[in-house]
Amino acid sequence: METFEQALSMTIEADPAPDGSSRALWPVPDAWQQGRGAWGGLVVGASIRALAQVNPEPGRVVRTISCHMFGPVPNGDCSIEIAPVRRGAAMSTWAVSIDDPSGARCTESIIITGGSRADDISFSEWGTATMPKAPHWESVPAVPVAPPMGPVFGPHLEFRPVAGLPFSGSDARALGWSRFTEHDAPADQRGWTAEELLAIVDGWWPAGYVRLPAPRTMATVSFSAHLLADPASVPIGEPVLMESSVTSAFEGFTSELRRLWSVDGRVLVENLQSIVVVG
Repeated sequence: METFEQALSMTIEADPAPDGSSRALWPVPDAWQQGRGAWGGLVVGASIRALAQVNPEPGRVVRTISCHMFGPVPNGDCSIEIAPVRRGAAMSTWAVSIDDPSGARCTESIIITGGSRADDISFSEWGTATMPKAPHWESVPAVPVAPPMGPVFGPHLEFRPVAGLPFSGSDARALGWSRFTEHDAPADQRGWTAEELLAIVDGWWPAGYVRLPAPRTMATVSFSAHLLADPASVPIGEPVLMESSVTSAFEGFTSELRRLWSVDGRVLVENLQSIVVVG
């Protein structure tokens, strides 16, 4: 089965343009689909990977991404444009967009990169979020998520649900452990990557599915995530705890807050999504 790293394989075209922009060719694989297009997590990961390949300031790492998804990213040769918006003294802002093989725009992202700031402040004391209580991941059975009820990309992820099963009519909350299935027996001892963490936060089913009594089609149209820890500090074989809830909903548009927690209790990613009921 194709790995996440292999699914992000792309080619950077020539040298940057005079305005600093670059273009990548991304052959979107067909084993990572969700509905009519690629899984949103893969799209987010590809946007970050494209920037990483041309970033002239590797010391400035990804801090946040805001991705607007206008339409599905189909299989085939899609193009990714990476353009600097502003490169300041300590922080850079980049615009990354994905076009389908016909040239139609599918997504646009703003990615902010930067180095470490204000090292004299103990930021660990600032957090007010509390890790939800959950059994140790090894004691929570993994459940299969795959077609016909689950998405095509489902077998690439491991799902260990603690609370919030789809279509149970319960409160719109979900909790569970997750990782890429390729990480259940890692070949090396590396840590997670930014692409992996910011993708897998989109891997769990929408918390809105928990509230619904029967299946409905839902799609993310806006995705904003903040990376709040060094991904490499999380051992690759360890899953992350996914916490999600619908804070409010109006006329078919839901606002869903998600957090990823490490086994040792750190917030890794905070994510806000606008998820719409399509049909």
